Amino acid sequence: MARFFPGRHDAAERGVTRRDALRLAFAAGACVALLPGSAGAEESTREQLDAARSDQEAAEAELERIGQEYEAIAAQLAETTTQVDDLTAQINAKQAEIDDKQAEIDAKQAEIDDKQSEIDAKQEVLGNRMSSAYKAGSTSTLDLLLSSASFEELTSNIYYLDKISESDRAMIDEIRALKAELEQERAELEAQRNELEQQKSDLEADRSELEDLQAQQQSQLEEARAKQEESQQLVESLSAEVQDLVEQYDAELRAAQEEALRAAQAGEITVTGNGSLADVIAAAYSTPSPGSGLCAAWVHNVFRRAGVGSFSGNADDLYYRYCNLNVSQIQPGMIVATNSVPYSYAALLYGHVGIYVGNGVVRHNASGTLREDSLDQFVSDYSVTSPVRCGWEGGVSLA
Repeated sequence: MARFFPGRHDAAERGVTRRDALRLAFAAGACVALLPGSAGAEESTREQLDAARSDQEAAEAELERIGQEYEAIAAQLAETTTQVDDLTAQINAKQAEIDDKQAEIDAKQAEIDDKQSEIDAKQEVLGNRMSSAYKAGSTSTLDLLLSSASFEELTSNIYYLDKISESDRAMIDEIRALKAELEQERAELEAQRNELEQQKSDLEADRSELEDLQAQQQSQLEEARAKQEESQQLVESLSAEVQDLVEQYDAELRAAQEEALRAAQAGEITVTGNGSLADVIAAAYSTPSPGSGLCAAWVHNVFRRAGVGSFSGNADDLYYRYCNLNVSQIQPGMIVATNSVPYSYAALLYGHVGIYVGNGVVRHNASGTLREDSLDQFVSDYSVTSPVRCGWEGGVSLA
């Protein structure tokens, strides 16, 4: 006897809906029994869709890897640029020190030149005096000595003449000593300037190496950006391909449903049972994804929409409560689950669950997208940690 719910009408009164077609198709197995060609096309499209999704996931993973590579190079380039700027600041500061040192050297040289001029003037005076004494001969000196009235005056005159020569010589020696001291200071300043210039030269060499590295990193960054754009285009292309395949698969499914409906109306197939299984299968195709990481919530929504009942629990709860059969014993309408799978943090903690809709197909909510995988593929993908098992949701056996 068919099951009906409030708000629903008999098919004879309202015609047959898409949900009725799903019930007829899947409850009676008409998609396979009557349309082997169509079923084969759907399987082929599903395989293409799975392959395209796999390529898309690989391309997205590559895009993420390139993005991480781009970020790493950009960080290195930023660090290198900072080092170049720091060295440029050090070079400028070193040049300022060199300029200050050169100013000191120039000032010291001016002092040396002044002392040299003073030495030259004193030497000229002394030279003139000696020249005059030479030209006058010894008479002047002799007259000075002979004019002495006493021995004491003679001694005094001789002492006076010696002191004049000694004073001149001492003054010249003092100026020369000061000049030598200034020359030494200038030499020290020039040595300091030369050391500063060497330090500046070393800094410029380091900056040149960093600028070469900077140019290399800039080139690498541009290459990574080009790869990133190319990978992004590939992801977009694959996304479009997946969307096209999804639409193609839906169209093929609708065609199979329409043919099943035609066969049912023509009396070529007979729907048996109380309708619970057909409702669950239909709901599995009409219930939207509640979001990423909510595989168990989608299963509960399917059974609630089908009128079987309201159930709760995560995938691992369903695994331990109801999945006590090996997949070799699976029947359409059963849930199929694992208690843990290392594909995400949530999946590791709570596992994964789907609904077996018959014909070797499992329908499930993966990462917020409703997918269809072959039972063999589902078992292969999700038996990593624990074996995939099956059973009736809530313990309710569907007819």
